Amino acid sequence: MDITTCKPLPKVKYQIDPKFGTVFAPHMLRMHLNLDQTTNFKAEIVPFRSELFSPATVVFHYGQAIFEGMKAFVQTDNSVAVFRADLHAKRFAYSSQKMSMPIIPEDIFLKCIHKYVFFEQESVPPEVNHALYLRPLMIGRDEIFKVGQSKLYTFYVLGCIVGNYFPGGAVKAAKVLVNRQFVRAFPGGLGDAKTAANYAMSLSPQSYAEKLGYNQVLYLDAMEHEWVDELGGMNFFIVKNGELLTPQLNGCILNGVTRRSILEYSSHLGIKAREEKLSWTGIRKGIQSGEITEAFACGTAAVVQPLGEIAFQETTTSPLEKINLPPSYPVSLKILEAVKSLQRGAIKAPGDWLFHCGPT
Repeated sequence: MDITTCKPLPKVKYQIDPKFGTVFAPHMLRMHLNLDQTTNFKAEIVPFRSELFSPATVVFHYGQAIFEGMKAFVQTDNSVAVFRADLHAKRFAYSSQKMSMPIIPEDIFLKCIHKYVFFEQESVPPEVNHALYLRPLMIGRDEIFKVGQSKLYTFYVLGCIVGNYFPGGAVKAAKVLVNRQFVRAFPGGLGDAKTAANYAMSLSPQSYAEKLGYNQVLYLDAMEHEWVDELGGMNFFIVKNGELLTPQLNGCILNGVTRRSILEYSSHLGIKAREEKLSWTGIRKGIQSGEITEAFACGTAAVVQPLGEIAFQETTTSPLEKINLPPSYPVSLKILEAVKSLQRGAIKAPGDWLFHCGPT
């Protein structure tokens, strides 16, 4: 695969713990491809800049856009590696399939990530709780007013210097809202694909929750409005009688990389973990009875974020019931520290979880 590069630009300056998603790396990777392409992939690394699009470009009209969220970290030996890049490559291909877009072979995807991170390595922040957030993105580029597959596409890899997703990080527990009226995903839909349309569903509920002082919405299923799915941008765990529980994948929940890593590694911490259907009624009663002692959200952006309050409404016109969790969350913090150590190579993962981006 041929990847050309531009003249390197100066390193971007940033403040410690910048507002998430605002400090962009100076370069981006770009690759044009067509729907049926399987070989002869060519990419370029160019200065990060605005792109010129026709207002008729199909991505603006029919939502043919998918993306990933990954992180590159400075390791304990000062090398740079991306955490679980192979899983992100597989999920990107899955999202491509669901959105009728070209499937970029895993080796091509990883070559693009490797080349970009190596070229952009000076933008990988060394500070604790910081990373270079990577945003692989693919969009439909045809210019036509007609519903259907685009024939032309552009793939990007963008970088962003990030710290904590939530203000205060894990030191300050987040608050979430449950409302039976809100629906994020439904059976047969796009809930398990990382596509723009998936997140668009959460924008109105998220805005509503923020106006009430809540960080995120915890969504229930679309059919019975009783079974817990996930947050708008994160997976969900509870600690019940010392055991970790998370909703089982059902086609409406994103197969989160952090979620999977926690499930696979928790036994090394002496913690049992499993997936099962979790009802909102059961969670509510469990918190009130003391069986459920902790709850946390997790994802590439947030890593592990303890929850301090879950508020509940039947509908937007119903009164708000506030349900507080205990003020300490030792299990959540233990998992957070383990994930952070795995990401930076401070402890060895059970498998090849680090994708090193050194010279080839």
